[in-house]
Amino acid sequence: MAAGRRILMWSLNEVAGLVQKAARGAGVPLGHAEDLARTAFYLAGIGSDLHPITLALQEPMPPVDIRWDNRTMTVISGPVVLVGPIVRDAFAMGYDTATLADMAHAPMVAAYLAADGVAQAWAGLTISRSETEILPVKYKHVSVPDSDWAIWNALAARTYVPESDASRLAGAGAGLTDND
Repeated sequence: MAAGRRILMWSLNEVAGLVQKAARGAGVPLGHAEDLARTAFYLAGIGSDLHPITLALQEPMPPVDIRWDNRTMTVISGPVVLVGPIVRDAFAMGYDTATLADMAHAPMVAAYLAADGVAQAWAGLTISRSETEILPVKYKHVSVPDSDWAIWNALAARTYVPESDASRLAGAGAGLTDND
């Protein structure tokens, strides 16, 4: 097996938990980190590739630019970790159509919507509501390539308190004695 492609098995909750921590470590706002974690849970639960989550976590975070018109939105630019929840929320508020600026974002935006129960149809870069069936999550252990897991761990580690006697005295970790 090629280096970096060893497969590890995790629960859906472990996947979602680490993705949320990784998103926070990547500078994603808390609500959007929770949304990405829910999307990772969904993708893992339908047996989809999780590498797009890793790519989303590594994407630069420029401001989002969206144009709104009646019941249609057009995404001009922005990272998928911010765009995905915005599109999903727009559909929840009654918007029927969204056009994306970047086809690379389409699979993740589709996953954000499906994780929230929104059936959709695509025509190029335009997404609209549909009556298609949404794949249900299967609650089982999932495979995650160790290369993705390692990146998620590295990003999550950015949120940890540095180890020191002072941090332990202040309540970090198990403390100086661990008797509970």
